[in-house]
Amino acid sequence: MGCNVVRVLQATILVAVILVALVAGLYAASHHGKATSTKQYGPATSPSTSAESSTASLTSTRSAPPKSGAKTLVIAMGDWGPPSPFLFYPRGPGYVLTSLVFDTLVWKDEHGIVPWLATSWEHPDPYTWVFHLRHGVYWQDGEPFTARDVVFTLKYLMRHHWAWKNINPSLIKSVYAPDNYTVVIKLAKPYAFFLQDYASTVFILPEHIWRNVTNPYTFRSREAFIGTGPYMLKSYEPQQGYVFVANPRFWGGKPLFKEIRVVAIGFNNPQQAALALINGKVDTATFMGKAYRLVEMIKKRLPGARIQSGPMYWVLFLGFNLDKWPYNETMFRRAVAYALNLTELVLRVTGSTNAAVPGSPGYIPPYSKFYNPDTPRYPYNPSRAEKLLDRLGLVDRNGDGCRDLPGGKPWHPLLVAPSWYTQEAIVVKNMLKKVGICVTVKTVNSFNQLDALIRRGAYDLEINGHGATGNTPTAFTWYFSGRFGAKWNNETYWRLVEKLVSAKTPEEAYKYAKEIQVVIAEQLPRIALYYPNIFVVTRPGVPVHWFFTAGGIDGGIPMPYNKLALVKP
Repeated sequence: MGCNVVRVLQATILVAVILVALVAGLYAASHHGKATSTKQYGPATSPSTSAESSTASLTSTRSAPPKSGAKTLVIAMGDWGPPSPFLFYPRGPGYVLTSLVFDTLVWKDEHGIVPWLATSWEHPDPYTWVFHLRHGVYWQDGEPFTARDVVFTLKYLMRHHWAWKNINPSLIKSVYAPDNYTVVIKLAKPYAFFLQDYASTVFILPEHIWRNVTNPYTFRSREAFIGTGPYMLKSYEPQQGYVFVANPRFWGGKPLFKEIRVVAIGFNNPQQAALALINGKVDTATFMGKAYRLVEMIKKRLPGARIQSGPMYWVLFLGFNLDKWPYNETMFRRAVAYALNLTELVLRVTGSTNAAVPGSPGYIPPYSKFYNPDTPRYPYNPSRAEKLLDRLGLVDRNGDGCRDLPGGKPWHPLLVAPSWYTQEAIVVKNMLKKVGICVTVKTVNSFNQLDALIRRGAYDLEINGHGATGNTPTAFTWYFSGRFGAKWNNETYWRLVEKLVSAKTPEEAYKYAKEIQVVIAEQLPRIALYYPNIFVVTRPGVPVHWFFTAGGIDGGIPMPYNKLALVKP
């Protein structure tokens, strides 16, 4: 199986031992990094002057908001870089932390778009958006917020590539402010999801600070962390955490907490997060997919804990090297699909179908508003898989149970995967072995290392994953672009994608999105293995009520830490 796999299996056994000890109450509290630092990034002094939505999960209902004025909230989230628009790590939690400090034109609650810095807007034609801005908003340094800041931000981001979500200069024809509280944006072409993909995503920058910044990626002074949001950054210490304090100038209601501490306990160590919750070291933490067993354990060890669950809009997939035979053959990929029992895979690696949803052939999860249930299906059928492989000339010629290449050469496809998904790789390996595909598993320590292997073409099969799956149809523009996994050069697919992004209405775009899913299901450039759910656990009595944002924060981030839950309505 390879040394890497053996080491990971040993680590998995060790984790299991730890969990048993934890359930038995034998494990002591784990020391965690304290989010205290003398390294100051936020305003040196607090200014002298100055929506909580309710719980919404797969099973919960709206709750009364907690009382404001609580002292401190401690969140286990990890280190995601400095919370400035150009400095946070390009992953979802970094964006979420930055959103505590910076605001957007519109925002989202559990139902959809809500007014934010813009109180209202108009879309008089497919090319024009008009935003009417909120009066009485101040930057955290006391300067007034105006339409000039919005115009400046959009032009600045078009000049300086924004790594998080680049604004292509070809999208916006012009942007101007007829007065201090109105912004007019003229698009070069129709874009039906401008509100969702840009207005609710782009952090507005203070012109008086950023107009003289020539390189935003090296701007790290305390002014780089001044926004209009409900909390101000007091300190950030790499590998330790963050301290945010309430912004008394915030326009949108009183912040619920005087201080928010984010400690460096993250998704890569859910066992540590579970221990910290049980022992009162943190107030709230999230767990995804395979960590469902920990959630069940916490429920037993911490009676009264609030547990909420929601969709992650994230997919774990089995990909193919589409530049090599036989992986570039649709028939081969269909054979693999018939050989995989996805429900069994979910049960083996997570323990419950409550933890994850088995993959769909069209790549989009069933809970998506544009999911197409009418696509080709590949129910578990090893016999059919074997017949397809035989037709390709992939047969066992020496009786060792492994299929060989048509010329007789032994064939052991290389399956690469991040070490966190070793268990999935082994389940896939065993299922494929039943139809004579004998893969070799190689694990790497991170998705970055995996991406490097994919770019070099040093693989045959891959287990990989990404977010923003099923929340916005415009994500079809990058699913198969080579950003994650192999690039797929299918003319029909890309023609439909072009029609989708040029659609004048969301309904028209959804129509093309459903057609695209049929193409994906027929050709299977990837096989969606499962879509994990996410769980947020909050200690009893902690006065915060999280909810899951419609379509995810910023059009896809599934985390429940929406800043609306951290301010009084």
